[in-house]
Amino acid sequence: MTDLPIAATPRPSTTVCVLREHDNAMEVLMVRRSPTARFMGGAWVFPGGVVDDADSSSRAAALVSGVGSTELGWVAAGLRELVEEVGVWITPEPFASRVPDGAGSVYAEAERRSVRFDGAAMVLFANWITPVKSPMRFDARFYAVSVPAGVEPEPDDDEIDGAGWSRPETVVERAGAGELLLPFPTRKSLELLAKFATPSDFFSHVRSLDEVPVVRPRLRIGEEGGLDIVVPGEPGFEDIDEVGGPDFETMRAAARVAEQSGRPIPELGG
Repeated sequence: MTDLPIAATPRPSTTVCVLREHDNAMEVLMVRRSPTARFMGGAWVFPGGVVDDADSSSRAAALVSGVGSTELGWVAAGLRELVEEVGVWITPEPFASRVPDGAGSVYAEAERRSVRFDGAAMVLFANWITPVKSPMRFDARFYAVSVPAGVEPEPDDDEIDGAGWSRPETVVERAGAGELLLPFPTRKSLELLAKFATPSDFFSHVRSLDEVPVVRPRLRIGEEGGLDIVVPGEPGFEDIDEVGGPDFETMRAAARVAEQSGRPIPELGG
């Protein structure tokens, strides 16, 4: 069994929690990745993806308002992915509409429609950085944005084969019952969202923070042989050697042990 080399710099990526108020409660938009997807197939996640070069271009800067050059790529990527995956446009008046087949990129469609994205509506609330020895590493910034009632997702039926609104606590409960698969950062974000009654309450909390939390989970082999993910503040976190932890093959074996025992396999994506 051979140790894998330390992974390269994590790939910048953006995750977007789309929130709305419905029946005096907060709901969050969840999407299901296609079972055939190479990464996290079948998992329920928030929309998002990797930051592309086009997201930091002058073209993107002209189409995304209310954001500085340092954050442009992250915000633009999230706005673009929302349209690509579920047809949700975050503009001064958010709406839902798929990009027609053959129309080109989201940015080209925005220019054709003469619309600009509202970058200021995207509120950064967390930054998750995948553990050093993960086979795929991401530097994922988590943003939240609120949309009015009536903005309904339209999945692309390719990368995303399902989408819908749900209360955060309901999603967590269903995952705990084994009804659906949630990546670890997704579940932790839902647990945070569940503490607030409305999107406004959540945004007030985020804006009261002195700084956006950066979460760097660490990995260990659990007492029953499964793979554990531990975040700062949890028991044993400081005892885990981030760089000298289990190699990838050992982690895969631990994940198989977890699967055979009926425990959910930890997923490290967004």
